[in-house]
Amino acid sequence: MGYLTADSQCNGTITRPSRIDRRLRRTTARSLMAALHDSEALSRSILESSADCIKILSCDGTIQLMNPPGLCAMELISADQIVGREWSLVWLQAMQAQVRAAVGRARAGVTARFTGFCPTALGSPRWWDVVVSPMQTEDGTVLRLLAISRDVTAARVAADELRWASEHDDLTKLPNRRAFEAHLRAATIQAMDGDARIGLLLIDLDHFKLVNDTLGHGAGDRLLKTFGRRLRETVRIQDYVARLGGDEFAVILPGVEGEAEMLAIGQNILSRLRDPIVFEGRVIGSGASIGGAMFPRDANCANDLLKYADTALYALKASGRGGTKMFHSNMREQLQMAAAQLSLARRAISNRALVPVYQPKVEMKTGRTVGFEALLRWHHPTRGLQLPDTLSEAFKDYELASAIGELMQKKVLHDIASWSACSLSIGRISINAAPAEFLRDDYAERLLGRLKEHAVSPELIEIEVTEHVFLDRGAEYVSRALKVLNEAGVRIALDDFGTGYSSLSHLLDFPVKVVKIDRSFVAKVHTDPQTAAIVRAVADLAANLGIDVVAEGIECPEQARFLHAMGCGYAQGYYFGRPSHADGVPQLLCANPRPQLEAFGGREVLE
Repeated sequence: MGYLTADSQCNGTITRPSRIDRRLRRTTARSLMAALHDSEALSRSILESSADCIKILSCDGTIQLMNPPGLCAMELISADQIVGREWSLVWLQAMQAQVRAAVGRARAGVTARFTGFCPTALGSPRWWDVVVSPMQTEDGTVLRLLAISRDVTAARVAADELRWASEHDDLTKLPNRRAFEAHLRAATIQAMDGDARIGLLLIDLDHFKLVNDTLGHGAGDRLLKTFGRRLRETVRIQDYVARLGGDEFAVILPGVEGEAEMLAIGQNILSRLRDPIVFEGRVIGSGASIGGAMFPRDANCANDLLKYADTALYALKASGRGGTKMFHSNMREQLQMAAAQLSLARRAISNRALVPVYQPKVEMKTGRTVGFEALLRWHHPTRGLQLPDTLSEAFKDYELASAIGELMQKKVLHDIASWSACSLSIGRISINAAPAEFLRDDYAERLLGRLKEHAVSPELIEIEVTEHVFLDRGAEYVSRALKVLNEAGVRIALDDFGTGYSSLSHLLDFPVKVVKIDRSFVAKVHTDPQTAAIVRAVADLAANLGIDVVAEGIECPEQARFLHAMGCGYAQGYYFGRPSHADGVPQLLCANPRPQLEAFGGREVLE
């Protein structure tokens, strides 16, 4: 149809376009062709220069076009290798449903986006961030689909590496505490849904610090790495092994049958650990202690399961290291009691409610008081004066034990300074030291600093330790501290000798000047021949080594007679005097010992 001029429309006649009209039409056509050409060139330029993999899809998801950079990214030689194929089938089977869903959304006019894994034609691993958009006409009809895939492999690998590092131990490559706790929560939730059982084993390497300090941290690292690998190899394939930190490991046992199976797994772990570990030509020896608990038998949540397995481990270590111990309900009561004692200890420290009382030490030959032992007592706000066993858990904790020890030392030194100012000859004062106080290598320096602060001579102080200090962690610190104190003039006494982990080597390896025979032996010494023989052997050995012997807990003259006859030079106990507050010590020093001496049956026994 031609153009109609205004005149022709008015009079109804048809005229041909003017020359100007024809020129205008030709100019407009050329402009449209140029614009179309420019648009195609721009589109081609975008397709060829983009680093992304760009594809034109039909509405059913068939690939119609892929840009050259996309072919390169997918490691394709030509477009013939991929054009005409259904796009979803290019992906791994696990991703195909997600790809088809994205195509369906774009076909419905909605832009879809997803991230997925799709290797290249040559098998190179690639992660892609994909956007699928509809290509629509002005009226909204979807003609084709545009899929733009961006290679995000480097970012994905970096994120995976960062996540892995945040969830794994760098030394052993095992999951760390953070990952372990998340896995334990998930495992217990899954077990609740399926009415299944979960076992948990907590493993603590025995005397690991001693390996570090004697053979070096390289040896310690070798031990940890080797144990971690052996632990993973020993347990079942479905079990989850983690390093919680330091020398602590954990194993989550899904679907475990019962306690017998857990004990058997624990025994296998211990047996595997006993295999020699060689580091720079030296064999590293190590044992382990294992505590276990079961879900839901012992606990109804992940936190309680972890707490109760730790309780079982703690109970095992308290009774002697090595082996596997399972949690039982009676331990829950012990755990509550321990928590209550720790709370009492913190309150007593905060209120400075600790009080030293002094029990005399008597020379058996003369009955003369030659010193005192400072015994711990504390004031309860409603129950009055309490014995130290009501705070026994606090002495296993470094912070609390050290705080109690510091308060006791300061009060005892204050009392000594007061007696010295009054020219009282009090002999040596014994102060007890808990094993936990030696867990840092500064016990001797702190004590000597307080002696200097109170102007008290080291010659007036005796430190009493039990044999546990030579076996627990920090034993090497104990050795150094005792040597420093001995060189400064402080005397070292070995308390409760004959109980627990007695070893005669302790008398040779450490600067022990006094051995104290435990009250459990003293109670039976005059009625049990075997006990008497043990006490006599200890007294003879000490005499040959130049070590003084003190018998504790003497309560009757028969005990005193036997012990003196066996060679015990010194004694403590209610028979010679009950503990007294500081203001009662002068009276104890001035007391006449003759009535006590006469109870032995005469001077010939004592002198």
